[in-house]
Amino acid sequence: MSKSLSPEAVEALRRLNDVGVGQQAPALTSSVSAELLAGGLVAEAGSGEVEITCNGRQYLSGDCD
Repeated sequence: MSKSLSPEAVEALRRLNDVGVGQQAPALTSSVSAELLAGGLVAEAGSGEVEITCNGRQYLSGDCD
């Protein structure tokens, strides 16, 4: 079963998924970042930024257990 995320977190995950290599990630609120980090869907990338993980991409594709 998929982890339940707030609508804001889902939208943020979609925006992170659209970021290309070498592009700057969109700014996220601390609560959304914390929610995604806690779920293992993003990882800290330095300077307070996060990047989507394989688990995050799986979440968006619907391949989660």
